[in-house]
Amino acid sequence: MCGGAGHLWCELLMESRSLLRPLPVKGVPGLPDMEVLSAHITLRPFRTRAEWHAPVLTEEEEKRLRASLVQPLPGLADHYDLTPTDARVADALMRNARISLTELAGELGFSTATAGRRLTSLLERRVLRLRTVVEPALLGRPVEARVQLTVHPAGIETVGTALSACPDVRFCAAVTGRRNLLADVCVEHEAALYGFVVDTLGALPHILDSDVEIISHFPMGTSVTHDTP
Repeated sequence: MCGGAGHLWCELLMESRSLLRPLPVKGVPGLPDMEVLSAHITLRPFRTRAEWHAPVLTEEEEKRLRASLVQPLPGLADHYDLTPTDARVADALMRNARISLTELAGELGFSTATAGRRLTSLLERRVLRLRTVVEPALLGRPVEARVQLTVHPAGIETVGTALSACPDVRFCAAVTGRRNLLADVCVEHEAALYGFVVDTLGALPHILDSDVEIISHFPMGTSVTHDTP
């Protein structure tokens, strides 16, 4: 939540492109009380939240951790058609990301080895990505902000690539609209956010305009009330 009371940022994954166009007019299905103030379509992700990690590991620790991951295949295709079995594996993991290979095999009616090969194939092709969602505040970065940039078209790739390499940036994407580059930033304190704006954004060419809004989080079940005198 950012930009004032009642303003929410949401990331939507739509089943088809045809559902994107009426969104600003018709709102979000199933949420009749929500008014869509603006909507952007992601054109090019530079860094996803799944790819971000807080800079708390040593270089050697990070190297060892990355070496244990399933490596993507070279020359990935732009599109893969999921088989019914692929879809069942993905659905099982979306329902329970902590499921063991033995449990996955039992649910799908495979051997454990076959379930492992199916899962590895999806990970290698980047059809499926495993993500651990961590609260940045627990890693010493309680200040989160959404940065909206207007970048000259000639510089979108340069600015996006530079921001994606910055450890303070956990998400960055080129989008449609006047604000054509979005970035989510998490830092230690407000002074560090000021430093990011001045030192990081200020050093990048092609940025024509920017907005920075602090993101606030409200735990589930928390209500906000205002007393009337």
